[in-house]
Amino acid sequence: MPAKNVSEHAKPINNAALTQFIKKLQTRVSQSQSIDVVKACLDKAIAYPNQLTYQNSALYLCILASVISAIGYWFYLETQSQYTRISNTDLFIWAVCAIVAIVAIYQIIARKKRLTTLSNLFRDETLKHLYNVTHCDATFLNNAQHKFIDFNRGNYSQNVEWGKQIDFHSESGLIRAAVVYHHYVDKRTETYQESDGKGGTRTRTRTVYDHYYRQGVIFPPINNTTHLVMSQSRLARHWQQRFMPASREFEKRFYVQTDSEFNAAKFLEPVVVIACEQLAHKLDDLTIEFAYDGSLLINQKNTNLLNPAMHYDITEPEKFKQELLNDTSLFTVNRIFGFVNQIIKHSASPLY
Repeated sequence: MPAKNVSEHAKPINNAALTQFIKKLQTRVSQSQSIDVVKACLDKAIAYPNQLTYQNSALYLCILASVISAIGYWFYLETQSQYTRISNTDLFIWAVCAIVAIVAIYQIIARKKRLTTLSNLFRDETLKHLYNVTHCDATFLNNAQHKFIDFNRGNYSQNVEWGKQIDFHSESGLIRAAVVYHHYVDKRTETYQESDGKGGTRTRTRTVYDHYYRQGVIFPPINNTTHLVMSQSRLARHWQQRFMPASREFEKRFYVQTDSEFNAAKFLEPVVVIACEQLAHKLDDLTIEFAYDGSLLINQKNTNLLNPAMHYDITEPEKFKQELLNDTSLFTVNRIFGFVNQIIKHSASPLY
């Protein structure tokens, strides 16, 4: 679709009409039952006769006038030799200037937030429909927390707080994966120095709680591999056997534990080893773990798997639509999907 010629078709910007238009879009998108509804709303945004931005010139003028008035009044008092004796009238004038400026700033921020909220709603609803996103139930989250070693991080608390199931169209067919949010806390005691009030110092101790957050993707069994953990962090030892393939790069990046060296060697073929190394280059603090039942967890530090940053927003609706409907919008998730596809393709014992 060719870009619309704003100079030819745009009408004078009407902030009130734009607010009403945004509210209607929000209502319709939030109640969408299919991707077609979202696409139709994006087309309405593209067809809107103005750019989807607010005209804030009057508000900026109010802020400028308020600041100039407040400063000007101060200098006026100074010339009258009254600036050392501030009266209630003077305070009232400055308060009015401050209130006008604050209200104008609030309006600008609120308008920007309104557009950001609509952009995020479009993103979330688009991804929900494209990937068939649904919430994981408490039973699934509880089972996941207890069967994966990587979720045992934290000496104070560990919690898989939420999860969302999504479609993964693998080379072997449709697989339902789950993106999960992992929060854990380390408790530690630290010492610090403070004044003793007599010119010296004294040593105190305090308890500190360090919070950490990770997001990962859980897959159902994709091959016959079980009881295998490969992590860039040194996790608590759960399986007693160790195995390391003949790769210096892999050895530098991963700690491995397993219940069977034979099964680990069978899984870690050269092609799979290279795929693990490549994924570790792209994801921070990576863990690749096969649980006792064959479920696969790929966990890492990026906590924006389902709400990625976008290059465009609703103020540029045509480019925004193209970006939203691009299959690579969930780039980290799709990177993980690509890795799992490689495992399925090259695994010695695929289930699909």
